[in-house]
Amino acid sequence: MLYPIKIRFLAILTGFLLSSAVLAAPIGQPAIPDAFPQGQKLYDRYPNSVMYYYGITGTDPLLRILTGGFHRWPEHIQSLELAHTLSEENFLRRWLSPLVGVVQVAGNITVRNGSNENTIYEFDPYLMFRWANLPWNAYINTSFAIGEGISYASSVPSIEKKDNDNTKRLLNYLMLEATFALPDHPNWQLVARIHHRSGAYGLYRAGNSGSNDIGLGIRYLFN
Repeated sequence: MLYPIKIRFLAILTGFLLSSAVLAAPIGQPAIPDAFPQGQKLYDRYPNSVMYYYGITGTDPLLRILTGGFHRWPEHIQSLELAHTLSEENFLRRWLSPLVGVVQVAGNITVRNGSNENTIYEFDPYLMFRWANLPWNAYINTSFAIGEGISYASSVPSIEKKDNDNTKRLLNYLMLEATFALPDHPNWQLVARIHHRSGAYGLYRAGNSGSNDIGLGIRYLFN
């Protein structure tokens, strides 16, 4: 008998909350039930973004960093990034929709500063693939993303020259990130990211050691 009572109570409570939301709306304006979008809807409502990112360089290979190992190299990076979400009608996004919900075009300008090198400028254009429809978004708006593109540096970073002669400025770019935001401020995100440059197992015919940076950023989404 308790089960039907609970259902009725939840129905009454839901009706009360919805009517309260309507009454609380400004006069002359309809209530907006989806005022704070979550998941994939967030990136469709706010398709553009800007981000500032600060990372520190490590000496460990990417797989070791992913399993918790990290030893610092005397270098840090700062990035300014712009990104745009492809529309739901875009061919690439529709083609990838069974696998990933959000596809973005992004590019960042990165400045590298180290104790044993001059300032290096880096440009990274890439595609970003994001998973955002997560079951806990009502508590903390979260997404996970991977990015793939190219990376061009004004000179080869010292970490990439280590034990290598055939180094190149143009390499593969890989990005891994997780984002976190408050449900009532979803377009302000805290970003945890790994920023990776490498020769992609010989694809770029470069002898560079891979460089990895881990850090945090702040992203603002807008339309």
